[in-house]
Amino acid sequence: MATVVQIYDTECTVCNNGFKVPKILPCGHLLCRECVISWMDSKSYAGCPFCTCPIAGHQVHSSQSSANIADALPTDPVIETIAESAQVLVQNNMCTICDDVTAEYICIQCVEKMCPSCMKIHKKMSISRSHDVESVITVTPERLAASRPALCADHGDKQADIFCSDHNLVICKSCFSNKHSQCQDVMYLDEKMKSADNILGSLREELSKAEDNFKQAIGNLHERVQTANVAKQKNMALVDKTCDRLQEVVEECRKQLKKLISDSIGKFNNSLYDVKIELEKRLGKVTSHKHLVTRATTVRPRPALIHAAQTLPDRVNSLDFSNELEVEACVNPWPEVKKHCEDVVKVMNVKLQRLQQHLTDAEASVLVFRENCGTNIRLTNRTTARMVTLNKKYENGVVVSRDAMVVNVLYEVRVDEIGQRNTIYLGVTGTPPADLTVTNFYEDVKDYVIITPTGVLRKDSTDKNNVGKALKSIKVGSRVGVVVDSSKSLHLYVDGQDQGVAQKFVRQPCFAVFDLRENGIQVTALPTCRWV
Repeated sequence: MATVVQIYDTECTVCNNGFKVPKILPCGHLLCRECVISWMDSKSYAGCPFCTCPIAGHQVHSSQSSANIADALPTDPVIETIAESAQVLVQNNMCTICDDVTAEYICIQCVEKMCPSCMKIHKKMSISRSHDVESVITVTPERLAASRPALCADHGDKQADIFCSDHNLVICKSCFSNKHSQCQDVMYLDEKMKSADNILGSLREELSKAEDNFKQAIGNLHERVQTANVAKQKNMALVDKTCDRLQEVVEECRKQLKKLISDSIGKFNNSLYDVKIELEKRLGKVTSHKHLVTRATTVRPRPALIHAAQTLPDRVNSLDFSNELEVEACVNPWPEVKKHCEDVVKVMNVKLQRLQQHLTDAEASVLVFRENCGTNIRLTNRTTARMVTLNKKYENGVVVSRDAMVVNVLYEVRVDEIGQRNTIYLGVTGTPPADLTVTNFYEDVKDYVIITPTGVLRKDSTDKNNVGKALKSIKVGSRVGVVVDSSKSLHLYVDGQDQGVAQKFVRQPCFAVFDLRENGIQVTALPTCRWV
C-alpha cells in the first residue's frame, strides 16, 4: 500500500483536492470522476493532463457524453480507500463519544476517534481490547487504509471471512450459509488475498521488466545522441581546421603571387623611370638653348648678336638630340602566375578530397546493426543490410555495431561471398563507429580485441590460442559472431556453437567489430539475439 502512495499522489491534478471516485485513465494516471467530466467538456480533444494521451479513443467523433466516458473508466479502489482514510483523519477532530473533547487517539479497527479517557475505556472492553489504538498525529492514511478490516457486504458491522467470486463480494460466514451456499467460486478471504498478491506480484514483475527495457532503450538512444554529437563536433572541428589551413594556403598564395607580379612589373617600371629622367634632362638642355637662340635673334643688339652667332653653334652641336634610349624588356609574369595558381588549386583539391573521404569514412566506412524498438541493437522487420565497398584499395571494409554491445547478446554476420583468403577477423573495440576509418583501422582504434584463426590480437600484444581455429573453415552461409557475457568475457560463436572465451575481461563500453579488409569476403549483418 505504501508503495502505491509513493508512486501516485493522493490529490487530483485538476482540482488539487483529495481524490473522489478516482478514475484510471487509459495511460494509467488518475483523475476524479467529476474532474474527468469537466476536463473533457473544457476541451475539444482532452488528453491526460500528465502525458496528453487520449482519455477516450476517437473522442471528437464519439457520441458518448463525458459522464458516460468517465463512468466507463475503472475506479482505483486502493486510492479511493486511501482518500477516504485521509478524509477520516482530517475531518472533525472531536471525540466521537464525548463530542465536546478533542480527540487524540484513533482505533485502527473501529476507525473511531477518542479522547484519552475514552481510549482507556476502549482498551479495557473485551470486544476492543485487542484493537490497535494509536495517536491521531502519527497515523497515516495508508496505515489506516491498510489496517481497516474487511466488512461483510450485507452486514456492514460484521467482519468478512469469505470472498464470493460469482458475485464479487466479501461476505461473512452467515451470508455464505444463507445466500451464497450455491455459488461455484467461493473461497476464504485470506486465500483469495494470497492469490491476488501472486497475480499482482507477477504483474509488477512483468511491468518492472518492461520499465527496465524502456529505460534501457531510452538510455541507448541517449548514448546514440551523445555519440552523434561527439561525431558532429569532431567532424566540425576537422572541417574548420582543414578550411582554416586552406585559407592560410590561399592567403600565402595570394601574397607570393602579388609579390611575384610586383617584383616583375616593378623592375620594368624602374627601367622606364630611369629612361624618362634622362630624356627629361636632354629636353631641359634643348629648351634652355632654344631660349638663348630666341633671345639673341629677337633683341638683336649688334655686338651681342655677333657674339651669340660665334658661341651658340658649338654649344648646340654638343647637345644630344637622341630620344631613343635602351629600355629593359618587360617580362610578363602570367605563365608563372598561372602555373602557381594551378598548383595551389591541385593541392587544395587533394586536401578537400581527403577531407571529404575522411568524413565519408567516418559515416559510411562501417556497416551498423540497427535497432528493434530500441531494446536491442537489431535490424528492423528482420531485414538485412549488405556492406558497401568504400575504398578501391580494399575490397571490403569493417562491420561494427552502431551502439555499445548489450551483455549476453549475440552480434552475428552471415558470410555471403568468399575470396582466396576465406578468413574473417572479429572481436570488439572501444572506439565508437563514428571515429573509425577503414584505412587506419588498427592505428585509430583503442582497446581492441580481435580474434584471428591463429590467435588473438590486442592493442599492444598477441595471444596464441585455439579459440579462432574454427575461422579457418568458414564457407558461404557460415554465421560468425561474438558475445560479451555477464562476467565481461568475450566469446566466439561460429554457426551457433560457442568456440570458447577469447578474452576473460573486456572494457566497457565496447562495440562488436568484423574486419573484412583484403580477405575477399562479403557479409550481411544479422539481427542480434539473446545468448543463453
